[in-house]
Amino acid sequence: MRTKVLTESQIEQFIELGYVQLKEAFPRESALAAQEFLWAQLEKQGVLKDDPSTWKQPMVHIKEQFDDETFQLCNTERLANAIEDLIGEGRWKERSVYGQDERKTLWGWWPVNFASGADRPWDVPANGWHWDGMMRPHYVDSPEQGLLLLCVFSEIGPRGGSTLVAEGSHKIVANLLAENGDGLMADEAIHLANRSHPWLRALTNSYDDGAAAADIYAAAEAGEAPPSGSGDRIRTFMDRTYVDEHGVRLRVVETPASPGDVLLCHPFLYHSASQNHSGVPRFMCNRATPLIKRMNLNRANAEDYSPLEWSTRRSIIRL
Repeated sequence: MRTKVLTESQIEQFIELGYVQLKEAFPRESALAAQEFLWAQLEKQGVLKDDPSTWKQPMVHIKEQFDDETFQLCNTERLANAIEDLIGEGRWKERSVYGQDERKTLWGWWPVNFASGADRPWDVPANGWHWDGMMRPHYVDSPEQGLLLLCVFSEIGPRGGSTLVAEGSHKIVANLLAENGDGLMADEAIHLANRSHPWLRALTNSYDDGAAAADIYAAAEAGEAPPSGSGDRIRTFMDRTYVDEHGVRLRVVETPASPGDVLLCHPFLYHSASQNHSGVPRFMCNRATPLIKRMNLNRANAEDYSPLEWSTRRSIIRL
């Protein structure tokens, strides 16, 4: 498969780990200009960029989407081509419908993380783990999400509030959805995945039958870093790679980034908010890249599989 932006090793990382980071997906200057726009929105809530005494809430939400020119400058050909490197050329609904010079993308919502969880030791959360798409049924070939894009508009260093991702977890979800061909709502699917896989069960502390997956989504949708457990969780889930009975390699990682970087994620990748101990406000949002039609996991010609389809197909044990 010929690609325009991503390298062969980046494609393979996406297939195996479920994500790849695209550096400078859009110019740093455009990202910082967008951040200034967002500071102006925060000022309406009494939060001032030059007055840290007004940063009273650990997390402040801007519950809007924006499509003005400030954000369209972040809508680069480099990013669009990288998206199609993963989902297949001509298969992205937004680019196909509007054309590469006409599309106008909405950017938002914005959970601005000032200091979430800064009052306790940094750790791997037990709650908040999810994949996106709360309000719709999920199928293994669902077209609605395409890729999850995590778009960064500020400098995010280690323990600075970056999104935590569970490498390899997309394979567990793909297999689960393939086994439930009639479709599952997201909360049901997450609940089932958390209880059926030993590593996810430990990661999400899903041992109490009274725990509801809806609570997991509530924390995720709020953009809050959930309560952490003991420091042993860092050693267990980040310092070690777990290999399950099917050879799936699983590990939690931080995703430090700079303004203009984008994380391109498989739609089934588990991720969670993390604590911000840096003192630097974190600005990011996520986007979907819906497909024109469902993924095709049974193509006549293997060369026609996109990396997204190939990653999903290879994750299904019975294929």
